Amino acid sequence: MEQNFRMNQANHKANHPYKRRMPLSKSFRIQETFLNHCRREKINVVIQLFDQSIVEGLIVGFDQESIVVSARGTQQLLFKSSVVCIRPFEELHLIFNDSTRGGRRGGVTYPRVTSISSYRHH
Repeated sequence: MEQNFRMNQANHKANHPYKRRMPLSKSFRIQETFLNHCRREKINVVIQLFDQSIVEGLIVGFDQESIVVSARGTQQLLFKSSVVCIRPFEELHLIFNDSTRGGRRGGVTYPRVTSISSYRHH
């Protein structure tokens, strides 16, 4: 019975509409570029979690499901499913290749978050 449950669970995940629309390699590409740039350039980031806690530090590693952040002399493993927002201390619009955006040139404006209360759902 447990084996049937696992098979049904695996089939449900494989047939999830978001999984079918975009292959993992493409959906992971923007995350990977963003996180890898922050890691390589040692850019401090502020990571807001669903429980409204904030983690500030350097990204030292990541994979498809988690991020390792070094903060105050310790490392923390954060699951991406618990992350609401990752905000770097520097603008990163130069890391994205213009050819992937149709060759547009010029500055990119990102929305500015002034309050974490905008993330709370009522």
